[in-house]
Amino acid sequence: MDDLPLLNPQEFPHCFVCGPENAEGLGLRIHQDGTDALAHYTPRATHIGYPDRVHGGLIGMLVDEMLVYAGAPHGLWGMTAKVRYWLRMPIPIGEELTLRGRLVQRSDRGFRAVVTVHLPDDRLAAEGEGMCVIRHREP
Repeated sequence: MDDLPLLNPQEFPHCFVCGPENAEGLGLRIHQDGTDALAHYTPRATHIGYPDRVHGGLIGMLVDEMLVYAGAPHGLWGMTAKVRYWLRMPIPIGEELTLRGRLVQRSDRGFRAVVTVHLPDDRLAAEGEGMCVIRHREP
């Protein structure tokens, strides 16, 4: 995946989910895969909810982040206005998750995107959708 263009913007180094300079953060690296945003993440033991399972709130946070990044391959940067997600099965700790964000609709004020979260065997573990408002970058 390292051969795909990195989407993480340099101007947000302290973001909890994607900021490379946030020592307490997740350090998610998001890449452009055609018109989609793509990332891999392996939940750590400290991300536990039920025994041996990833906390559902962490999955919600990853879905939220991928919604925002779904606009990036299209030159759009947004802030989440509405998000919802579904956990389709228990997600084990320590398994690499594949996260994909896809823009499905856009307007002058925002965009709608969908996100999938797959386990290594390609089973759908979670999915989400949401709306982002356009964030205009300062000159």
